[in-house]
Amino acid sequence: MRRIFVVGCPRSGTTLLQSFLAAHPDIHSFPETHVFHRLRAPRGLRRAAGLAAAGATQRLDDAAGWLGVPRARPLLPTVRRHGAAFLAMADAAARKHGAGAWVEKTPANLYALDLIERLVPGALVVHIVRDGADVVASLCAVAGNWGTTYSVDTAIDQWTECIAITDRYRGRERHSVVGYDRLVRDPEGTLTELCAALGLPYTEAMITGREAAARDLVKDFEHWKSDNAGPLRDGAGRRLDEVFDGATRRYVRERVAAVPVREVGSGG
Repeated sequence: MRRIFVVGCPRSGTTLLQSFLAAHPDIHSFPETHVFHRLRAPRGLRRAAGLAAAGATQRLDDAAGWLGVPRARPLLPTVRRHGAAFLAMADAAARKHGAGAWVEKTPANLYALDLIERLVPGALVVHIVRDGADVVASLCAVAGNWGTTYSVDTAIDQWTECIAITDRYRGRERHSVVGYDRLVRDPEGTLTELCAALGLPYTEAMITGREAAARDLVKDFEHWKSDNAGPLRDGAGRRLDEVFDGATRRYVRERVAAVPVREVGSGG
């Protein structure tokens, strides 16, 4: 079973990439589970003992619902047992749909890659990177839907941090990096290269079936992701113009330009 994780800064196109992959006939995917990045307990006795964070079992139960399989509850509430329980459910869901691979897409798993690599044998990780100005504008525009707010500086800092994490993993075995803009402008070329890195054959169904796949991946309340179920659009710079005034646009561009971002394709 191939186990694939899509990660990146929120609003970087993780759902779009997931939708392309989910349309592959040998890949099964499902809505975000938030299992791994919330699996470890905060520092303290619970973490020192290897126990999972409070609420981890409930997240497994929720994941079982999204996966459409019987829930798996570990006998011991450890991080390792919870990870194994999730893998058993995800593998079962993929087999149920006749797939030899599955994709888990929770952007914040970017912060738990060390844990994923320890708990998931052969984990394949796909990072997606998007222009920082567009990410910042989108974060500021949709954060209210998440019950929070982003200042411009907070959004820039988060994007910068995510880029730095991806750069630390770039070039490692089983890690691929996809550029959002290239994915939108040349989906066939980008996905062909990515499939080769994942050990899967490229198929045109990844493009023709993307919109339908997206509708199965977005939860009812996640209306900020609704564009993923529509036609593919190259909107580089559009979000920035929609959200900010001229002075703020200039400030965002200046700060983002100071962050070194390596050219990305679908390889390392």
